[in-house]
Amino acid sequence: MKSRILIAMIMALVTIILIAVAVWFVFGFNTKPGKVMSVNSPQGTYEAYVTENPSIDPPNQGLFISKTGTGDFRLVAHLPEDIESAQKLYWSKDGTRAIFVTNWHLFITDVQNLNTRKISLNPDWWKWQEGKKTFTSSGTSVVMEELILTGSDSLTYRTNLMTQPVTVTLTGL
Repeated sequence: MKSRILIAMIMALVTIILIAVAVWFVFGFNTKPGKVMSVNSPQGTYEAYVTENPSIDPPNQGLFISKTGTGDFRLVAHLPEDIESAQKLYWSKDGTRAIFVTNWHLFITDVQNLNTRKISLNPDWWKWQEGKKTFTSSGTSVVMEELILTGSDSLTYRTNLMTQPVTVTLTGL
């Protein structure tokens, strides 16, 4: 009788382990973050890139800048999971500013001092889901329709939600 109980306990433990391993592989938790978008600066000194982190409910992205060929990098921003994702990357002509365009924000980073300015593109608010550890957006789609870099001092942008473009001065970033 004791051996049957022991065998049943061992079988239950093996079953639990196998289920845990299956969940691990099915949901991709065995993978590492991967680059999904990358652009080198005009001089080739820096690289701006976006990583996709393993997630049950993607996107789950991080924005990074690295020094080419050195292994040195910095996190610019970690985007809210399931809501915000990178759409496009730009560099100023002189290679001193990286611009990350997401469906909610512009992130403008000065690669010399690594200061970042965040500009909201979407006027909507997020909603917290009662009883859950998640939040949702209104679903309003924001598309960058115009982005013009004027040297490294300013940029002008317009989204599908705007009637007139906005110019942003980047001095003091």
